[in-house]
Amino acid sequence: MNDIRKKNYSDVYRLIYQERRISKSRIASSLEMSLPTVTQHLSTLETEQLIEKQGQIASGIGRKAAAYIIRPEVRVSVGVEILPDHITAVVLNLYGMVIGEKKAQLPFSEKDEYFASLRDLVYELLQDSHISDDAVLGAGIGIQGLVSEDGQRILYGKILDCTGLTIHPLSQRLSFPVRLIHDAECAAELELWRNPELADVIYLSLGVHLGGAVIMHGQIQRGRTGRTGTVEHMTLVKGGRPCYCGKPGCMESYCSVDALLEEGEHLSDFFSQLRQGASRHVRRWTEYLDYIAMALNNLHMVLDCMIILGGHIAPYLTRQDIDVLFSKLQDRTAFPEEENFIRIGTQENNTVASGAAIPFIRTFLETI
Repeated sequence: MNDIRKKNYSDVYRLIYQERRISKSRIASSLEMSLPTVTQHLSTLETEQLIEKQGQIASGIGRKAAAYIIRPEVRVSVGVEILPDHITAVVLNLYGMVIGEKKAQLPFSEKDEYFASLRDLVYELLQDSHISDDAVLGAGIGIQGLVSEDGQRILYGKILDCTGLTIHPLSQRLSFPVRLIHDAECAAELELWRNPELADVIYLSLGVHLGGAVIMHGQIQRGRTGRTGTVEHMTLVKGGRPCYCGKPGCMESYCSVDALLEEGEHLSDFFSQLRQGASRHVRRWTEYLDYIAMALNNLHMVLDCMIILGGHIAPYLTRQDIDVLFSKLQDRTAFPEEENFIRIGTQENNTVASGAAIPFIRTFLETI
């Protein structure tokens, strides 16, 4: 009986969450529950402050019914992106909407002072957002490195030189659960959250550094050792340009933002010149798309599914760019297709930080 009650309780909450605004009678009919049972669970959820009444819903017969909604900010999740020279922190409500944001210039370090500053930033963010500590489900830390399955340790962190770093220096300073998450996986998490209908997808983050993730059956795959999706270190050109991993010819060295830009150049400036038809920028862009097409063809041969391009370059991509890229891929592939399977990803500020917060929200909704 306890299991049945718990399931009914969960079903009522999730239906209100899904519908966003719903009446008691509609809950009863949708879940095939009796009105007394629904009333009992609504009363419990209200007592626990997880839901509340908000206005009324018009009815064709009789009086208007009270409308129930969840309280989306009674539980929140924090997401942080750690980069070499700065950090970004956001707080998301239960619908995954950003309700607070804070940034700080902070060179990465493994010293105690760094983690103390990071802690201060998180608590300042919560205070500014009027969120109490006990409302926080947890904090996800998006970082440029491969992470252990339990999210407690960096297995490979060449970019930040942080291999072996554990979450302990930060978790001991925060009063809620904390875990590390590979930054590309964070971006894929947000893509999946915004587009829950996605099933099988290769997600490629064209950022300052390249990153990837594989989504199968609506789930991000991590593999036996957590390296599934690390396409950035697939060899694209034998004996080619050096990569930060120490090997030559990696996709990272040809398909990342760093591979496209010259020293000191900004993406906005590059694309401004490109769209004006500057010949040197057109040549560089054409060569860059050639390498991207080669990489995407290799990936598509392994996994015959949609490919989503995200990262820093995504906001600058046009439909024409995607068509050109697909045409280049078609010229290279052994199996040409009629339908363009390349898509531009979700374009939001602070994609990695927001994506880092999503797993705690998912867990809450799955286990309530």
